[in-house]
Amino acid sequence: MHPLLATALDEAKPLVESRGWAWPTPPTLAEAERLLSLTSRHRLPTIEIDADGSIRLEWEAAETGWLTLTVDGSGQVRHIAVIGEDEFEGSEEFGDVLPEWATAVLERLVQVGH
Repeated sequence: MHPLLATALDEAKPLVESRGWAWPTPPTLAEAERLLSLTSRHRLPTIEIDADGSIRLEWEAAETGWLTLTVDGSGQVRHIAVIGEDEFEGSEEFGDVLPEWATAVLERLVQVGH
């Protein structure tokens, strides 16, 4: 398991136990691992576990913008991003490759953030 994902799960464990948050399902964990692998040529994201058990990968580019990719084991990857004055939001099937739009938005965010 990717160390960042393991850390995020460790941080979520008390919330699962004390607040009844859902633990990520095996398909969700597999999607998060795949997403980490497919985005590995870019800088590392911040990883958060949400109350519903979904997993968010987040990239920020200072005051220029941010991108969040979320998986929940459904075979979809959701994204929401703000880059400059442009806003993006959507969902698409998530298979063995990163959707083209996700690659384009991530590359644009990385370019404007440097």
